[in-house]
Amino acid sequence: MDQLSVRTTVLSQFPAEDHDHFGKVAFRRKAKKAGGKPGKTFLTLWLDEGFTVLMLTVDQQAELLDHRSGAFERHPSKWGDKGATIMRLDKVNERIFLEAVTIAFSNT
Repeated sequence: MDQLSVRTTVLSQFPAEDHDHFGKVAFRRKAKKAGGKPGKTFLTLWLDEGFTVLMLTVDQQAELLDHRSGAFERHPSKWGDKGATIMRLDKVNERIFLEAVTIAFSNT
């Protein structure tokens, strides 16, 4: 998947909004009511690096790390210890992408 497809897919399939997250494009759940606080960030797009970072639980991360596509890896930081998971965009199709994002979105 390419970067435009990621943005288009996320915004059309989930009640989400994009925002800046430390210089990266990130997606979070839209506020449930006007003027309300938006939900947690569930995906950050690393444009130059060609991957996204999904905010998962440790158990969800463990399941995806075993995925046959080889597209998933633990983020190499303290956040990776808490479930932050890299998804390589060149190794996933739209179906796998949506499945993984759905898991991350369910945590918001």
